[in-house]
Amino acid sequence: MKKIILLFSLIFMVFVGTINAQTQTVCTNSTNMKYDVNPSAGSTYSWSLKNGLGTITTISGRSDSILISYGSIAGTDTLRVVEIGPTGCLGDTAKYRIIVLPNLVATISGTDSICINNASVGRLTVTFTGSAGPWNITYTDGTTPVTVNGITTSPYIFNSPVYSSVGIRTYTITSLTSANICSATIAGTGSVRVFPKPSTISINTY
Repeated sequence: MKKIILLFSLIFMVFVGTINAQTQTVCTNSTNMKYDVNPSAGSTYSWSLKNGLGTITTISGRSDSILISYGSIAGTDTLRVVEIGPTGCLGDTAKYRIIVLPNLVATISGTDSICINNASVGRLTVTFTGSAGPWNITYTDGTTPVTVNGITTSPYIFNSPVYSSVGIRTYTITSLTSANICSATIAGTGSVRVFPKPSTISINTY
C-alpha cells in the first residue's frame, strides 16, 4: 500500500509541476521584453539568466522590473529572481522558463540552361533554416505563381514548367509561412535560361 501511495504522490507532483510551470516563447533578436514582480517595501531583487541567451537591463533603476533583449542564439533559458529583504535575508528563487526560437529563413537557388520546349528538372531548390517544418511557400518565375503547402524536407527541389518561348526566367519566393511564431525571411533567386532551337535547314541536292 505504501508503494501505491508513493507512486500516486510522484505522479501527482509531476502533474502539478507541469500545470504550474511558467514558460514563455520568444524569438531570437527580440528586444526590450519586460518582466517584473510585485515588490515588497524595502526589498530589492536580483535577476539572472541561467544560460545567458539575453541581456538584462533594469527599468529606471527599479530592481523589481527589468527588460531583456535576446540575441541571435536560439535555445532554452531560465530567468531567475531572488528577493533580498530589508534585513538582508534571501527569499526563495523564482524561476521562469524561456524558449528562444530562431527566425525562419527560406533561400531559393539554382541555375539551369535548357532548350525551348523543355523544362528544368531537379536544378531549382529552396533551403529552409531556423525552423522545423512543415513550411508553406509561394514561388514565381515572374509570370506564374506556384503555391506548395506542407513541405517537410529541406532542401525542397522543384521543376520548372515546359517553356515554349526563349529568355531568362528568374525565380523568387513571394510568400513563406510555417508553424513558427517568429518572423520569416526570404532570400536568394534562381534562374532558368531558355535557348532557341537552331533555324530550320534544308537539304540541297546536286
